[in-house]
Amino acid sequence: MKGIKGRITERLSGIYAGIGGMNIVDLSLRLTLLDMLLRPVGDRTVRPLTLVFAALGLLIPGQLRSKLIWLPLAFLTGLRVLLDWPLPDNHAYLLFYWCLAVAIALSSRDSERCLAFNGKYMIGLAFAFALLWKAFLSGDFMDGRFFSIAMLTDPRFEAFTGSLLSLDVNEIEGLRLFLEQHIDGKLPARGLDIPSLPSKLHLVSEILTYWTVLIEGAVAISFLLPSRAAVSRLRDSFLILFCITTYSVATVEGFGWLLIAMGVSQSDERRKAVRYLYVAAFFLILVYSYLPMFR
Repeated sequence: MKGIKGRITERLSGIYAGIGGMNIVDLSLRLTLLDMLLRPVGDRTVRPLTLVFAALGLLIPGQLRSKLIWLPLAFLTGLRVLLDWPLPDNHAYLLFYWCLAVAIALSSRDSERCLAFNGKYMIGLAFAFALLWKAFLSGDFMDGRFFSIAMLTDPRFEAFTGSLLSLDVNEIEGLRLFLEQHIDGKLPARGLDIPSLPSKLHLVSEILTYWTVLIEGAVAISFLLPSRAAVSRLRDSFLILFCITTYSVATVEGFGWLLIAMGVSQSDERRKAVRYLYVAAFFLILVYSYLPMFR
């Protein structure tokens, strides 16, 4: 009889071989559906049906590439955007565009090529517009103000802020309440208790600002350039690096998983190592979401 170690090794080898032998389109679609199951989208009107169709696509043999799965998902994710208008999350739009692109690709003669084209340019354009806004159009990003405020007021940054700046929950809450006050004109000379900001806040904000511009610029350029072998290797590496660094700080797991699923769709079928890295990044983000230091 095989020992426990042998059985574990055999199971892991089977998983490794299964991922390596899976068609790129199938892997991309599975990760997309898994994203929607792990982080359900929409309100109680949209969410139940979205979960049902995502589960059916994963569980029923032969339905992964069915238009009867992806057309309803495209409709439901689009309906989510309309119902949340005018303030849906950024990735709500991208998820709708991606589900629609999948439905269109599955109706084409060359699904692999069509989906790869859409995945490549949707990622490239999304990052290019994000970079345009941050670096050139926004007045409060390049000077570090965005991260200085977000680290103290956005709950998604709370664990990162607390561990990095050595602040407890009460201290963060006090700073948040102060920053969320609406004050017109100059600050009064007296009568306002102004808490002291952590000394490292400005430095950390600057590092996050320049790293964000650098990595998002690298992703945008590499995905929008023509598909050549060297560029392909770079764009996969840049996107994976972006995901494993960004979503360790900002816990927006659904966005990270969606980018990974889209990235897989345009990766080279022959480069097995890349798909393993994408899958590893997918599950690393899942680990981030449950570890105390990241949550």
